Amino acid sequence: MTLHVVVPQESEALPFTVEPGGAQVASKEVPERIHRILDGLLDGGAVLAPPGADDTVRAERLAGAVHGKELLEHLRHGVPQGADSVLDDAFAAPGLEQETPVTRGVWPAALGAAAAAVRAALLTARRGEPAYALVRPPGHHAGPGWYGGYCFLNNAVIAARTLQEEGASRVGILDVDYHLGNGTHACVQGDPTLAFASVHSSRPDDFPYAFEPGPGLFGAGSDPGPQGFLALVGDAVSYLRGQDVEALVVSVGYDVLAGDPHGSWSLAPEVFGPVAALVTEQRLPTVFVQEGGYGLPSLRGAARALALEASR
Repeated sequence: MTLHVVVPQESEALPFTVEPGGAQVASKEVPERIHRILDGLLDGGAVLAPPGADDTVRAERLAGAVHGKELLEHLRHGVPQGADSVLDDAFAAPGLEQETPVTRGVWPAALGAAAAAVRAALLTARRGEPAYALVRPPGHHAGPGWYGGYCFLNNAVIAARTLQEEGASRVGILDVDYHLGNGTHACVQGDPTLAFASVHSSRPDDFPYAFEPGPGLFGAGSDPGPQGFLALVGDAVSYLRGQDVEALVVSVGYDVLAGDPHGSWSLAPEVFGPVAALVTEQRLPTVFVQEGGYGLPSLRGAARALALEASR
């Protein structure tokens, strides 16, 4: 098997986020993340795949099916004339204040990431081999009518919809990011053709802070350690298999690792080897989509461990 990696054109770093109370802090969603992850994937046997000619058109169409018109217009044209950015609570997730600004470069960057997710899904559907959409900005906090948490368009759901258009009737989305993919959860709720399972921190002081437990949500209230984490991933995979899914999208978050500035767990990069093994053992068409992971020193090793297993 060959793991194919799709990387969109590099975009600028998100300049800042806003903490409760209004203080601006430098964003950790920076291009260096992708450089380090790509090095690890290639070192683990993955190969780069070129973009497709019509990916952007298809991504924009699917974004319109996943997200509301008002949100998309805000991402395209929401920055007022003479301003560099806008922060609008009207497009915050329910119960949250908006902390992620929209800048003039957000729309092309978000659409480029969605197009890479489309290309990765097409490669998997048509070649029968795994693909990895190495994208930024991430997407799993982007809901039907909101953005936040560095996320603007939901790349994982767009990848899942692409797999469906290519013939998969039921697609499962497995989210192994430190934070619950509240946007993905909302985007698939009520749709019997898309199943969602998430392994995440359920501490009340971790974004998105408050959410109701439910089927497919495997939260850890404290550091689960490597064995506990892998047990939760196994439970999530079993849940998705119980939904009779025919293909998988895996939202990959390296912020579960020790030292991540947006996490609190102690996992080593090598844990992503057995995570990938649990996925590949299912023998389902699989698309990996990049979400979080902001501890730069750990990214290469984690990506290499994943690629070594996914490329077997």
